[in-house]
Amino acid sequence: MNTRNVLLFAIISLVLFAALSKWMKPTQASASEEQALIVTLVLSHSDDSESIYALEDKLTAAIKKASAGEFDGDEFGKGTCTLYMYGPDAERLYRATIQIVREYRPAKGSYVIKRFGKPGAKQERIEL
Repeated sequence: MNTRNVLLFAIISLVLFAALSKWMKPTQASASEEQALIVTLVLSHSDDSESIYALEDKLTAAIKKASAGEFDGDEFGKGTCTLYMYGPDAERLYRATIQIVREYRPAKGSYVIKRFGKPGAKQERIEL
């Protein structure tokens, strides 16, 4: 083989190797690609941050026990608290947590959203 052919062979080999490595490499979905369970709680006068944090601890433990994903955090504002949970299957997150959320006895107007993919994907809203 002459030098030109060797160089061409090397370039083609590197391109193929890079393409195959990317194609065959298992990927882990990022939070934006995972499914989500989003719980929005309408806060009543009896709700306080301590009761919400206790709820979050219970949700975190239930999600971990079910190997369903992760509890990602909360957001307070305009009389509500929104809880964010992510995992590979929104239905699994829902099954792992819904009893705990209902036992919290959320105020009227509270709801759960099961999102089946990244933001903008199909979702289902369930009134609590």
